[in-house]
Amino acid sequence: MRCPIGVGNEAEVLVAYTTGAMTPAEQEAFELHMAECAGCRELAGAQKSVWGALDLWKLPPVSDQFDQKLRARIAEEARLPWWKRQWSTLSHPGFWFSWKPAIPVGVACAVLVGAFLLHGPAMHPAMRNAAPAAAPAAVQGQQDAQKVDVDEVERALDDMDMLKQLDAPASAPARAPEGS
Repeated sequence: MRCPIGVGNEAEVLVAYTTGAMTPAEQEAFELHMAECAGCRELAGAQKSVWGALDLWKLPPVSDQFDQKLRARIAEEARLPWWKRQWSTLSHPGFWFSWKPAIPVGVACAVLVGAFLLHGPAMHPAMRNAAPAAAPAAVQGQQDAQKVDVDEVERALDDMDMLKQLDAPASAPARAPEGS
């Protein structure tokens, strides 16, 4: 038999051995292996002591009124208004712990929505007065007006430069002739 510790299935083999779930042939092979392997012998001893302690443990007796008390508590919870039942769920410590990772995400989303609403794009005055059916046409007209041809802008800047150069000598103060 290969050593269960080396194979990595020692827990399964030890539980099967200590609970008696092994076939007699498997049990005999494992006992022969334990005679040679100190690690398996030690683990089997520890597992047997655990199962022995569990066999000695006695459950505490359940009170005679347990069922009656449980039913009374369930009925009492059912009589509460719905909002008190929800509040008791929210005030349970485990409830908030499970939502703890989602709280910062929710706060961040609320801040983003608030920022968008406060600093979002302003509506064009023509759009405020336009009828809802005319809104798509007005939006299209506004988009067409905003389209800019780069070549036209470049030509306009060149024209402005030429006008500045032509205007510069004319706007210079006239000098009085020297000699007069």
